[in-house]
Amino acid sequence: MVNFQKKYIITGAPGTGKTTLINLLKDTFPCMDEVSRKVIIDEQKNNRDGMPWSNIKRFTNLVFKKTKQELLNTDTRICDRSLLDLEAYLTVENKIVPKYLHNFPYLKTYHKTVFFAPTWFDIYCQDAQRLQEFDYCLKLEKALLEQYKKKGFKIIMLPKSSPIKRKQLILDSIL
Repeated sequence: MVNFQKKYIITGAPGTGKTTLINLLKDTFPCMDEVSRKVIIDEQKNNRDGMPWSNIKRFTNLVFKKTKQELLNTDTRICDRSLLDLEAYLTVENKIVPKYLHNFPYLKTYHKTVFFAPTWFDIYCQDAQRLQEFDYCLKLEKALLEQYKKKGFKIIMLPKSSPIKRKQLILDSIL
């Protein structure tokens, strides 16, 4: 990929304020919206089962393909989640991680610094694309942290504070 710019990642379990933060950052940097949510919405709209709680294998394949396409956007600086999140979801579900994820060049694609939104009961809410119970989110959070550390990423934990303060921490870290 010519002139490929590594992307920063904001990750964490569902309902931790990542999308709110991404939307705030869009006035400063081009950001990539969460692909998982787009896939879930499309699957629900078309009465298909490619969701993490229904058919995680189909979900993983769909998110992988769409994310790879979106990563080619050379303007994007920050991503709402990364492909490594799929490995965490599969781990929590005791599923085999496909070779295409194991072999993905994470550190060539993403900056080594990852911003992690911790599970936060006070802001968590379910919606049509976020059906997971809060306890599941705690398990996923643990798996996410393990996956990112295992792959050699440096994790910066975002504070449980306002989106504006979180945005400023990110800007102070990458500018």
